[in-house]
Amino acid sequence: MSKYEIVFLILHYQVLEETLRCVNSIKRKIDTKKYHIVLVDNASPNNSGKTLDSMFKDDKDITVLLNEENLGFSGGNNVGFHYAKYQLGCDFICMMNNDTEIIQNDFFSVIKKEYEKSHFAVLGPEIHLKDGTVCKYPKQILKLNEIDDDRKRVEKLLIKNKLFIESIHLFLYKYIGKLIHWKKIRHHFREEIIPDPRMENVRLHGCCMIFSPIYINKFDGLDNRTHFYGEEDILFVQLIRNHMKSVYDPSLKIFHCEEAATGAAMGKDYKKRRFIYEKHLETLDMLEKMYREDLDSLKGYI
Repeated sequence: MSKYEIVFLILHYQVLEETLRCVNSIKRKIDTKKYHIVLVDNASPNNSGKTLDSMFKDDKDITVLLNEENLGFSGGNNVGFHYAKYQLGCDFICMMNNDTEIIQNDFFSVIKKEYEKSHFAVLGPEIHLKDGTVCKYPKQILKLNEIDDDRKRVEKLLIKNKLFIESIHLFLYKYIGKLIHWKKIRHHFREEIIPDPRMENVRLHGCCMIFSPIYINKFDGLDNRTHFYGEEDILFVQLIRNHMKSVYDPSLKIFHCEEAATGAAMGKDYKKRRFIYEKHLETLDMLEKMYREDLDSLKGYI
């Protein structure tokens, strides 16, 4: 029997307040005493990782790991995944963004119930946003014939970035949008969003994923060839190729502040946005290669 029923893995970068809110939500809401929280600081330049280490050094329910360099999303999370698997021992690993929060009192009970029902490898929750809506993200992976179009889209963004046209567009969107109070009036034009039902074998959102013993026993984390983008698509390909099940369960819910983590990573600097576009293109190349390596297994998905 594992020491912990569930380990919460939170990748921290810069935004201390969001990480603390995430941790506090777990401590308030989690419905098992056999839990642990692993905070992985991804080499935050503002030394907030050391602040977390100092704050929680005497907390038996929390471990803080300090990366010496920024390993990206997959690499950073894999440090915590490896620690949870080999040093702690656990049944489930809940990989959460630091700008997410648990909002229900039966979080672990829902996970156990779903696992008993479906024997999922990876589980994803319904994601609630700060504007009161539910996140509608693509639950299907990018099709093979869509990769070129997405590549062209990102290449155009990269060109605009290099010519500084992108910065002008962002400036206009931000300040003219404030001027006309777009955020206050846009809800009048928004179509009603109908939440998705429970679904199996779908692409999950990377802000919160729960890994079961089926996944943990076979893998030591995420595919580590990506840096910021494409983790969800590559994970889904990995699951299909290994005959493992992903489940989207709307009875499991979290809150996602959404822009806090990405905002810290991107900042307002055009060079950082350029870096993300370049990594996105690398991920598309890798995804296309993975598709072509095993077209038969992915038939019906791509």
